[in-house]
Amino acid sequence: MFNYDKIKTVQLELTMSCNAACPQCARNVNGIEIPNLPKTSWTIDKIKSCFSKEFIEQLDLIYFCGSHGDPFMCVDFLDIAKYFTECNPKIKIGVHTNGSLRSTKFYEECAKTIDFIAFAIDGLEDTNHLYRKNCKWTKIIDNASAFINAGGHAEWDYVVFKHNQHQVNEAKQVSERLGFKNFNVKKTSRFLNYNHELVDYYDTSDGHKIYPPTDAKYLNKAYDKLKSTNLQEYKKQTCISCNSLRIREIYISADGYIFPCGWLSDRVYQTTVLGTNDNIKILEQIKKFPSNIFKASIKEIVNGEWFKYIKNSWTNNNRLDRCAIMCGSGINIIGEQNTDVSYKI
Repeated sequence: MFNYDKIKTVQLELTMSCNAACPQCARNVNGIEIPNLPKTSWTIDKIKSCFSKEFIEQLDLIYFCGSHGDPFMCVDFLDIAKYFTECNPKIKIGVHTNGSLRSTKFYEECAKTIDFIAFAIDGLEDTNHLYRKNCKWTKIIDNASAFINAGGHAEWDYVVFKHNQHQVNEAKQVSERLGFKNFNVKKTSRFLNYNHELVDYYDTSDGHKIYPPTDAKYLNKAYDKLKSTNLQEYKKQTCISCNSLRIREIYISADGYIFPCGWLSDRVYQTTVLGTNDNIKILEQIKKFPSNIFKASIKEIVNGEWFKYIKNSWTNNNRLDRCAIMCGSGINIIGEQNTDVSYKI
């Protein structure tokens, strides 16, 4: 059972804004932003009113990584990070970013407060922008270098696609030369559509297509199981072992909704374009039960009916497809994606 007193990690989405237009991001469909996405961000005042010192003191990690936005789009980012460390000097703070936002001076400041930054860099100068739309590679490298040279711990996350698989080794060499602590190869799990059906490619807003890697060593091994499995039956029958429950983590969105993980959060705003069962079920429940931090406390939500509904759904006929796909025991698609990732979230 989820228990407020046992939470050790919070994954916090600081904003729903982003400068990029990655075609497989939850904020858009094939690189075109969904129309009902709220433009909202956390402020330092909101943080102080919602996160008590006592709660922060029990945490081991606060990880700024959102389903819809890049944390460095949040104006109050540094003030928020400093507030968490002031409340709990032992807390670890991690960030996931595309790295093309802000100035080098900002990254130098981050090095004083942030324990690690994972930079999402999917290629070199001639390929990174093919997926990370609107992200300038030279600016990313300048920012990452500023963070590293100021003493920061930087990780390079490399999602492998067909168009960048030939550059993995060269990119790793670049990362080592620049001083990144680790180079994390990610075997993408994102060639499932919003109904969890395997697709051969994703269209992008500029007419290009994004394909999964063709080199076998970079393929997500779970895809073979997906291809040979009746997914409708699998989602109904697989044993669900929640990763967030295991590591005692919760996810809080930029608009205040609390979920066990971001994999549930990323379903909410797709309703206008994709009416999946998960969309409908989640929207029904977050309206029915206390689920938003601006209307109820973290304790009331985590120990309340919303989280009970999620857990109870794992053993009944009304389970969420997302839970079955992401945390079903038979196909570990996220585990396979992150096999080589050094930081474990």
